Amino acid sequence: MKPTITWYRNRELRAYKIPDSVDEALGPVATYHIEPNDEVQSHATTPNLDCAVYTTRNKVTCVGQDGGPLWCYNLEPHTPERLPRTECIFSLDGNLLWLYRPDAMTDRGPDRLVVLLASTGETVAQAELDTVGQAAQFVQHPDGRHVMLDVGEGQDGVKLFLAALADSGGIDLHSYGWDDRALIDIAPNGQCFMTVDHGRYDVAFHTFPSGEEILRLPITAFGYEDDEEDKEDDSFVDWGGGFLNADIAVVVITGELNDEEWYHYYQVDLRTGKPLGRFEAHSTEIDGFQALGDGTWIASDFNGNPVRHLSYSQ
Repeated sequence: MKPTITWYRNRELRAYKIPDSVDEALGPVATYHIEPNDEVQSHATTPNLDCAVYTTRNKVTCVGQDGGPLWCYNLEPHTPERLPRTECIFSLDGNLLWLYRPDAMTDRGPDRLVVLLASTGETVAQAELDTVGQAAQFVQHPDGRHVMLDVGEGQDGVKLFLAALADSGGIDLHSYGWDDRALIDIAPNGQCFMTVDHGRYDVAFHTFPSGEEILRLPITAFGYEDDEEDKEDDSFVDWGGGFLNADIAVVVITGELNDEEWYHYYQVDLRTGKPLGRFEAHSTEIDGFQALGDGTWIASDFNGNPVRHLSYSQ
C-alpha cells in the first residue's frame, strides 16, 4: 500500500498518510509552503513527512513543514516555456530523490535522469537518456531499489526505462526499447507492471523486470468498438487506472459523445485475464484517481479533495 500521497490544490501542497482502516477519515497531516509565483509541475514527500519537494520549469525546491526552503536545485539555463515538464519521486526510505530533467527541448543538453541526496540536494548520480521528452512519470517498485520511468515524446511516442542506483556508483539503466507503451502502475507485490498503448487501443500486463507480456486486452474486451469513422463516439483506453491489489487492476475507458467527455472504470481479474465489469470510481476528474494497492483507491470529490474508497467486488 502507498503509505502517503501528496495533493496540490489552491497553492497548497498537502500530504496525507493513508490510515490502516478505510473507515478512518482521510485528512492532511502536513502542509508545505509554495514560493510565490512558482508554477508547480510535480511534487512528492518523504515517507516521514519531514520535507517535500516540488518542481517548476527551472528549479527543484525542497521545503520543510515550517514553510522554509531547505535547498534548491536549479535547472539552467532557465526557460520561459511551460513544456516540457520535470518529474520527481522519493525513494521508499526517503533518502534519495529521483529527478527527470527534460533538457533536450530546453537546449540544456540531452535529457537526464538524476539522483539527488534528499537531505541536501547534492547530485549522487546521473545518466543521459535517448529521449526528447515533453513529460514523464515515475513509479517506485516495492523492493525500494528500482524505479520505472516513462518519458512521453508527444507524437513520437513514449519510452520506458528501469533504473536503480548502482552499488559502485552511477545508475543501472535499462531501456525496454519500446516507443508505444505508457507506464501506468506496478503491482503491489512487484511481480508485474501495467502499460497502455500510446495510441490508447489496448492495455497490457508484463512480468517484472523482463517486460514479457502476459496479458493484453484490446478495447473490444470491454464492450467497445474499435475506432471507426462511422462511430457516434470515439472510445479509447485511457492512460489511467492501476492495481487495486496484486490480482485486480483498474482499466479506464474514455471517450466523447455530443462534445461531452466521459470516463468509465473497469476491474480486470489478472488470474483469469477477464474484465469483471464496470464500477463506480466516484472520481470527478481522471487525474484524481490513485489505486493504493490494498483494495482501496483515492478519488477527488467535487471540491477537488481526496477521498478514499473501498472495492467490494474483489
